[in-house]
Amino acid sequence: MSEIANSNTWRNFITTNPKIVDSKSSSFFYYESMLLRKAISIYELSGLPDNWDKDYILTKIMRNGFICITDTEAGVLPLECGISGVNVFNHPTTVNVANPVIGSFERTIDKDCALVKLQYNYRGINDILAHYATQLSDCDSSIAVNLMNSKVTFIGLVGSKQQALSMKAIYDEITEGKPAVFVRGDQINGDNILYNHVKENFVAGDIQMLKRKIMSEFLTEIGVNNANTDKRERLTDDEVQANDAEIQLNSSYWLDELREGFNRANKMYNLNIGIKVKDVYNTESEDIKISNTGRTKAL
Repeated sequence: MSEIANSNTWRNFITTNPKIVDSKSSSFFYYESMLLRKAISIYELSGLPDNWDKDYILTKIMRNGFICITDTEAGVLPLECGISGVNVFNHPTTVNVANPVIGSFERTIDKDCALVKLQYNYRGINDILAHYATQLSDCDSSIAVNLMNSKVTFIGLVGSKQQALSMKAIYDEITEGKPAVFVRGDQINGDNILYNHVKENFVAGDIQMLKRKIMSEFLTEIGVNNANTDKRERLTDDEVQANDAEIQLNSSYWLDELREGFNRANKMYNLNIGIKVKDVYNTESEDIKISNTGRTKAL
């Protein structure tokens, strides 16, 4: 009995059900991956040793919240790690590395390793990614349902199977392009023909605009310049500057934390690692800082 139940469960899971429009689960992972890529792409690392992988470094920092740089048998490397211990300021004191190639070991922070963290609470941006990926995938699900419903445009009400066949025959003749279709006067009237008002109920375009607004909010949160303001006829300079300030604050906070960690690693292991926030509107990368002069050259 259990095997039959399991078989039915599996069959129901893999069988396409036309009554359900499900695009949410797949689009969530799509958006989560895409948003992570955007967050990683705003930073530019320089001075890395030739055998270091910048994508590995930035991905681990964004996902896990930190990465350690330490000396190993394979040389000084940036490695994914866990953290443990606590000092008087509630900061961790130890990192725990479990690498499939160089093995498992512990290091003491600021003694025989440098910890590069993204923010004060040693967390990554998984919560931010999940928040906005959920909203965007909800939009996709709504669009999919709306598009599916927009296909239903005609409903004929009948009282018998014979009437249903007659209505189908009439509809076939119409769709075949016949210039004239003749039926009995009592076969069709305003009471037995229903039309789904597709245009009035079509909201997919509005949801697409909402998606752009959600994306703009995400870009603001990770510190990327964007048009995260309501489109109005008169947008004051103060409103634009307030949006710019919010963007710069988000970028500069993460940048300061990352730079502090890389600077400790530079001193400990005689490295020359630098990090910048890319200016996507210019070919050169610059830091974003709050100042009267706006952007200043990076380290």
